[in-house]
This record gives sequence, structure tokens and C-alpha cells, in this order.
Amino acid sequence: MSDVMDALSVLVDNGLTDDALDAALDDLLEGYNFEDDDDLRDCIALKWSRDQGDKTGPGDISVGCGDNVVCIGGADYRVLDDDEADDAIDEHLEQLLDEPEMVPGADSPHFDREQWKNDASIDGRGHFLGSYDGEENELSIGSSDDYKWYYLYRIS
Repeated sequence: MSDVMDALSVLVDNGLTDDALDAALDDLLEGYNFEDDDDLRDCIALKWSRDQGDKTGPGDISVGCGDNVVCIGGADYRVLDDDEADDAIDEHLEQLLDEPEMVPGADSPHFDREQWKNDASIDGRGHFLGSYDGEENELSIGSSDDYKWYYLYRIS
């Protein structure tokens, strides 16, 4: 578990209420300068999960789930910013194109790879990156004048 999640767990163990935990997450994500990217992604996943009505806590986050993956409450989410999600979908579609049996005709010299990728991604990034349910979930963090979007893709 990350340092931030350890600290939140201690507070919860000492009686921090659900409302206070939600407020603490809001405060952390609004102005905290995360030294560790895993801490940030853990907080984003926990905040998103709680916003969905799940009363998960910091103790529900598992460690060692993989690059940009947060395991929380029995579900695995890939947490990416906008640029990372664009790169991930491009990489995924390129891998499909590199496997001849996945995209018939892709090895033809007249095949337009970029057009195929544009057509394939028409249903959105979640269709490919959210392998569990095909959804792209979003959460904005930061203050109202300086915020950034993050996207969560359930993968199992």
C-alpha cells in the first residue's frame, strides 16, 4: 500500500468517518503534490469508487497490480491521464494490426492503417481499454482553475 493510503488507513482505523474520508480525498486531490505516481492513482481510484457509492476504504487497495493499475475492492482499474489513454489506445490498435489474423487485409500494401485506427476507435477508448465492461470512467482532479482529467478503465 502507498504511503498516502497507509496514512489514510491509520485515520480510518482511529475513527475517521466516511464523510471525513471523502473530504480528505477531495483535499488531497485538489492541492496535494504527489511525489509518487502510485499514490496519486490510488487516491483517484478510491475517490472514484466512493463517488460511485462503494464504501471502499484505503485498506481495500492492493499493491503490486501492475503499471498504472489499481486493484480496489475486487476490481482492477487502469488509471490514465488523457495523453496516456491516447497512447494506450494507439498501442493497442497497432498490436492488433501487427497480428494478421486479427485484422484481415492489414498486411496489404494498400491498407490504410491510420484510417483503420480512426474507424476502429469510433466507439471510444473504453471499448478497447476497458476490457471488463468497455467503459471509460472519468474523474477531474485539482482546483476549478487548474484541473486535470483522469480516466479509469476496468480490466477485471
